Amino acid sequence: MDLARLLAPRDPDLARIARELHAARPDLQAAYADPDGAGFRQWLAVNGPLEDARVARHFPALPPDELRASACGGATLQTHLYTGAEDFRSVGELYETFAERPLEALRSVLDFGCGCGRLLRWFQTALPHVALHGADVRKASVAWCRQHLRGTFVDNGTLPPLPLADESVELTVALSVFSHLSLQQNLAWLRELVRVTRRDGLLLLTTHGAFALAACARHAHLQQLLEMTPAQARAALRALHRDRFVHVEVAASTHAIADGVATDYGNAFFGERFVQERWSAVAEVLGCVPVGMSLFQDYHVLRPRR
Repeated sequence: MDLARLLAPRDPDLARIARELHAARPDLQAAYADPDGAGFRQWLAVNGPLEDARVARHFPALPPDELRASACGGATLQTHLYTGAEDFRSVGELYETFAERPLEALRSVLDFGCGCGRLLRWFQTALPHVALHGADVRKASVAWCRQHLRGTFVDNGTLPPLPLADESVELTVALSVFSHLSLQQNLAWLRELVRVTRRDGLLLLTTHGAFALAACARHAHLQQLLEMTPAQARAALRALHRDRFVHVEVAASTHAIADGVATDYGNAFFGERFVQERWSAVAEVLGCVPVGMSLFQDYHVLRPRR
């Protein structure tokens, strides 16, 4: 995937501003020798809107704190933008690897659990021809996306259906969504996402796996994130080997922050055999990339089975 080409400024005014910034900043010249390279262009789209009002005018609006708080990568505006860029890169590379066609050939994408557009803003910036669809359980996030991003955005319940036609999207992405769903929900939503994805399309879903539990048992910040003690994490890791799927509910106060989620919202952990045995009934499992998302969650690549 040629990220430099995808992020090349399309507006001559932005291209001029980018050149001026690079020429005036020794720190940027030291970090990014090539002003036309992927590194500087990603810096421009991530940090440029935060440092220069002229740059900000050329990119989608920045979401408010209260909407970012319930979305992954949303601790700060910088991490919201940076993690979105990195996930866009991963999604694009996986699409090209398993679809065996360039990302620029993509015509439509659905971000299930889109939040306030952390991923879709990058599709809007890099692939202006692609039809964007977003769905989220939080109505406030959907309303913000409708106002500030290009595309079609819908709010969904805790169980299907989605108000989308059969085979209406080419690529369906769900980042850090199935990692929180109960067994009933994850199987129901997988069937629904397969329904709306084209036969020759792809689904890219992330889940917590064994690594997440092993890391949680060791690191305090992950224990806080997943609301588990080291002993609970180790017990869940043992259970995962035996049961292949473990779902641990979180405190009711977390439900209020997440807003709109099911009463049994929690953290779900998937063994690879669970995916092969249970998900393969409705989708062809093309591959798994362990800890491919932020070195923490696992990517699963699937194709609809009909």
